[in-house]
Amino acid sequence: MSAGEDAALGGQVACDDEIGLAWRPIDQLPTTLASNRINARNEAVLRSLAMLEEHDETRADPGDRAELHRLEGKLNLVLELVSELVRERQEQAVVQPVRFNSVGMCWSVERPQNEGTLFEIECYALPAWPVPLRLFARSVACVEQAGYWRLCTRFEGLTPGVSEWLDKLAFRRHRREVALQRKRG
Repeated sequence: MSAGEDAALGGQVACDDEIGLAWRPIDQLPTTLASNRINARNEAVLRSLAMLEEHDETRADPGDRAELHRLEGKLNLVLELVSELVRERQEQAVVQPVRFNSVGMCWSVERPQNEGTLFEIECYALPAWPVPLRLFARSVACVEQAGYWRLCTRFEGLTPGVSEWLDKLAFRRHRREVALQRKRG
């Protein structure tokens, strides 16, 4: 992890992932009322992602597991169809590699960004699912690396619930990546 990433991510476990990302500089954070609504929605999105990504079948009997897999397949198909319809009507976020946790996020940009700039970020944590997290973050570093710039930001205005669910998401995906690396190596 670079010094900029360490500053943005607070030295905590972070997840490397490819997600849909749209971002823009803004002048100020939303009002308290708007921020509360955004955080409540973000928490609901993160809870839903957790349900989509993991489920515990250890206590289910084989017949129940088979039924759960059939239902999951049907739900996945419906999600894919709805996602395609929504994607046709919205501006597509670019799927790109990011490193994130509940403290901040780092990604590559074409042009340098000023330190201290506030950004609104739409983060499609599950690219097939067209429901973004709406996050606000401030630039703590933007360092040139081999022809591109690495923008590192720290989140602002998150409620404890959103931070907790972001931690869970980052940990789940980090754990999955470690497991895949062990399997390959």
